[in-house]
Amino acid sequence: MTNTPKPVAVVGMAAIMPQAPSANAFWDNIKGGRYSVTEVPPERWDPALYFSPDHGARDKTYSTIGGWVREFDWDPIKWRLPVPPTVAAQMDEGQRWAISAARAALIDAGWPEWNVDSNNVAVILGNAIGGEKHYLSSMRVRLPEVIKRLQESATLQGLPADVQQRIVEETRAGYLDNTFEITEDTMPGELANVIAGRVCQLLNLRGPNFTTDAACASGLAALNSAILGLVDHQYDAVVTGGVDRNMGIDAFVKFCKIGALSATGTRPFDSGADGFVMGEGAALFVLKRLEDAERDGDRIYSVIMSVGGSSDGKGKGITAPNPIGQQLAVRRAWEQAGLDPATVMAVEAHGTSTRVGDAAELASLTEVFGSSNLAPGSVALGSVKSNIGHLKAAAGTAGLFKMVRSLHEKVLAPSLNFNNPNENVDWGSIPFKVNTSLRAWPDSPHGVRRGAVSAFGFGGTNFHVVLEEHIPGRHKAPAKVFASAEVPSAATVSAPVAGPGAAGGPAKAPLRGALVLGGRDDAEVLGKVREALAAAQAGTA
Repeated sequence: MTNTPKPVAVVGMAAIMPQAPSANAFWDNIKGGRYSVTEVPPERWDPALYFSPDHGARDKTYSTIGGWVREFDWDPIKWRLPVPPTVAAQMDEGQRWAISAARAALIDAGWPEWNVDSNNVAVILGNAIGGEKHYLSSMRVRLPEVIKRLQESATLQGLPADVQQRIVEETRAGYLDNTFEITEDTMPGELANVIAGRVCQLLNLRGPNFTTDAACASGLAALNSAILGLVDHQYDAVVTGGVDRNMGIDAFVKFCKIGALSATGTRPFDSGADGFVMGEGAALFVLKRLEDAERDGDRIYSVIMSVGGSSDGKGKGITAPNPIGQQLAVRRAWEQAGLDPATVMAVEAHGTSTRVGDAAELASLTEVFGSSNLAPGSVALGSVKSNIGHLKAAAGTAGLFKMVRSLHEKVLAPSLNFNNPNENVDWGSIPFKVNTSLRAWPDSPHGVRRGAVSAFGFGGTNFHVVLEEHIPGRHKAPAKVFASAEVPSAATVSAPVAGPGAAGGPAKAPLRGALVLGGRDDAEVLGKVREALAAAQAGTA
């Protein structure tokens, strides 16, 4: 059975990205092929303390590169938002990104002068493990344990008592002077769910708000939930996307212990791929039902046809990708959209920049799209991770941003650092070809340009999105059909001269009240209406 699509319009966009404080700056970087991976800024963490080139060194990172956000708009006073400086100082920077980007995306969609009731605007965002701030506050709380170990040191105890006391006090003061005070605003400033809550509170939006955690697929998991509520008319507009501001030394060391990070750079699908490069940022969207957006005359960047999701089930391990799960998500997305995968023209892949992972993903995509008789190399392939690294919770929405703007402007943007094709992929037989230059998106033989975006996360969670360019009027809402009866125009309801059984007798009094009829279908109901009309004309009813 063919599914009836429930298309959703992207009517607003915003981004805060490495070397890109706004949506337009990010899009310019993508089109211009800008590589935004750099060394760790000195204010984030000190490589002298934590770096070792030895991959086996305990509690050390062997990588110091990433996609870092260094600037973004933040002016709550100018925006007339009630954020006292003491509260702002306790907010994780990811919360500030969410507020700034949500406001920008809403303004891009026409807010606040639009006709959507604030009571019916939801905020559903993707985020994994919060930001970095909660690590710092926890370290401050646990400082007494460190002081206790210091006091128990045999070397320290061998010193005069007054010297011991001075060392302990200097250690405590030196540490506390470099951390923030814990106040009533500390916990709200670091909780992941408050990222969405802050947006609703400050912008006075009263639809549902929550944060989803699906690891590296969090942003697309949020998108999936946002669309389900939208098409179910739980609200009329939704701010959704992904936010990730977690590039602390904690994440670097832990990812290095998995062996997942690259110390050299991000190069999806290339034979030199040796791990992913971490990045951070936010990509947010405002969505409306397509029929509402067209009715309201909104600018529509592109149309989301469906989101498919899956779990890996039993696989090699909790962090190892399972091709079966990836294929299920892709197939479900196209089935739910009621579309043929053969109509795809571009795919923004997960493309993490690992030789094995990239090859496995392309094998999964080929399993689905290859069966549609697509010509080898006919589908443009890319990964925005080649520009900014892997944004973890916001990775899928960074790719979605690229695809939405590509469809809107009808261009195919370049994927970077693809010089020597991954030798684990038979490039001559698969329907994909890495797009390495900015070029016009050709017309589609199917009448509409279509693209797709994938994101896969730790824990075996997979999402795939099907999108197409906006062509006004292409998707008309199905007409509502009501049961009705066609009454002949010549029919009258005047009283007859005489009724049966009473020749020349008086006609029955006119019927008053309601006539209720039912039937198995329209035809049976219509037949009963005609019978009742005939009886009324004959004076027998």
